[in-house]
Amino acid sequence: MIFCWRLGHDILTTYENISSIRREFNSNCPRCGTVMETLIHAMKDCPKARAVLAYGGLNNNLLEGYYGRCVDWLEDVACALDKKAFSDFIMVLWNIWNSRNNKVFWDVEEEARMTWERVAGLSREFRIFNFLEKPMISKPTMEKGWEKLSLRVIKINFNASTMGRKMSFGLVARDHDGFVLGGRAGVLEKNVHAEWAEFYVLEESLNFARTKNWCKLEFESDCVSLVNRLNRMKRVVYDSNW
Repeated sequence: MIFCWRLGHDILTTYENISSIRREFNSNCPRCGTVMETLIHAMKDCPKARAVLAYGGLNNNLLEGYYGRCVDWLEDVACALDKKAFSDFIMVLWNIWNSRNNKVFWDVEEEARMTWERVAGLSREFRIFNFLEKPMISKPTMEKGWEKLSLRVIKINFNASTMGRKMSFGLVARDHDGFVLGGRAGVLEKNVHAEWAEFYVLEESLNFARTKNWCKLEFESDCVSLVNRLNRMKRVVYDSNW
């Protein structure tokens, strides 16, 4: 992740970047020695880097073409590859950079096959590690489950849907143990907005509760706009009472 960020911002210690600080520094590529070592040259255009990319079977269309900046090349590659392939591609670039550093600091030049085999091994170990270990940044999880109601409270779940000039609705009532006490369902010739359909079935739920003489009620709906509207009305009533 850090390496990818450095690639995108061109802050790796290429000879071009070093020569911008030290004027007398030779900026030619330490591997091929023919041109200035820019980031795009070190990762793509240098014959040593291209040998590794070609050995791995990278699409020729992604190997050809002129790019002034490495980030532009990375964007085109990201559009051509899926997420897994692109993560492997970044790992290839990381190993190309490590091979370049081995040449600079230790004067050791390895074959493209050796670099690619190391990439394959690291990729395989990385995937196994991710299966066995928990992620460093875990995804937030929300555990939801059925909660038992207070004694003598009746819960009514209601829902509605619209299609053309028709609306359908349904409601079901349960007691504090989750036992179904009854419900209603129907289809009406009404051309209404979805929120108005939900409001209609809420009214049906209230009428259904009146026929049963239920006093303690709890209603549940998946219509967020209706719930928010009712909650705002509730706050207004509380404020006026205060």
